[in-house]
Amino acid sequence: MPNPSSDFPVLRPDLQVSLYSRLQALRERYLIESLRKTVESEDFDLKVVDRELAKYADAKNLKRIASFGLRGEVFFPVLYVLGLNPFLLGYYRLLLGFSRKAFYEQGPFKRFDSLEDQGRVNDALQPHLPALCVSVSKSASMLVEWINPISIGIVNELQMLTLGTQFRGSKNVRLGQEAIDQFFNLLTVMLEPYRPTIKGRKITLKNDSKLLCEVRCASDPDVSITQQLKSQTRKLVAIEIKGGTDVSNVWNRLGEAEKSHGTARHQGFNELWTVLRVDVVTDPNTLKKAHEKSPSTTHFFYLDRILDGTTDEGKTFRQLLGSIMGATMAS
Repeated sequence: MPNPSSDFPVLRPDLQVSLYSRLQALRERYLIESLRKTVESEDFDLKVVDRELAKYADAKNLKRIASFGLRGEVFFPVLYVLGLNPFLLGYYRLLLGFSRKAFYEQGPFKRFDSLEDQGRVNDALQPHLPALCVSVSKSASMLVEWINPISIGIVNELQMLTLGTQFRGSKNVRLGQEAIDQFFNLLTVMLEPYRPTIKGRKITLKNDSKLLCEVRCASDPDVSITQQLKSQTRKLVAIEIKGGTDVSNVWNRLGEAEKSHGTARHQGFNELWTVLRVDVVTDPNTLKKAHEKSPSTTHFFYLDRILDGTTDEGKTFRQLLGSIMGATMAS
C-alpha cells in the first residue's frame, strides 16, 4: 500500500528564514529592546524625561499608561530620548503603524530619516525636533485612547504587524526590480545585432532606417522607447512592468499600471504595454478583466513567455516591437 503522503512536495520556508534574519538585525535597533537598553543606560535621567513628557504628552494619557504599569516614553517620543538614541524614531514609527514610505516619502518628515537610518541628528535638524515630538506624540495619543489593555506585549505585536507589511512591501519592490532587470536584459539581447550603446539603464541604436532609437528604464513609465526625428522626438511605446507573482493582487497592480499609463499618455505615448508576471493573457476571461482594470493598455504580455523567443507570445512581442522600432529583433 503506497504511503499517502509520499507525493507531497517539501516546501522551503525561504521567506520566513529571510524575514527572521532581518528581524534579528532590527530588534536591537528599533524594537522594545532598543528602548529598554536606552532607559537602562547609566546616562539616562528619568527626571529630564518626566519634564519633557509633561511638555509633549497629554496628562490624561500618561496617567492611563501608568495605570498599566508602563512609563510614558514607551509611547511618546521626547527630545531627550531621541538625543540619546536617534534610532528610536523607527521604534515610534513602527508602533504607530506607519510604513517607511508613508512616513518619510509622503509628507514633511523626509528630513528626519537620518535618525532612523544612521542614528544621528545633524545640527540643521535640532530646531525641528520639538515639532516632530509634538506631531508624533499627538498620533500616539490617538493610539493610547483606542487600545485596551495596554502592555509591552501589545507594543511588540503592533510593531511586528508594521514590520510584516514593511518586509512584504520590500519583497514586492525586489520582485519588481528583478522583473525590470530581466526585461532590460531581454531587450539588449534582442537588439544585439544593431550593436547598441548601453550606458547604465539606457540603450541607444540606429534602426534599419538609420534613425536613432533610445530605450530607457526609469519610472512612470518603467520602460520608454523613443525615436529621434529631425524635428522632434517620436514617442514609440511606454511599457509598465509588474513583477509580482501574487495572483490575488494582480488587479491592484493593473490599477497601478493604469495610473502610470495615464502619465505616459500625457507625455505623448499612444502605444501603452503592460508586462505581468501573472498570466492574464491565456484565459479570455482574465484578459477581459485585465482590459477593464487597465483600459489604456494596448497590449498585455506575460513576462515568462516573452523571455522565450520560441513561444508564440515571444514571437508576437518581437514582431510588434520590431515593427514599431523599425528593427528586426533577435530571438
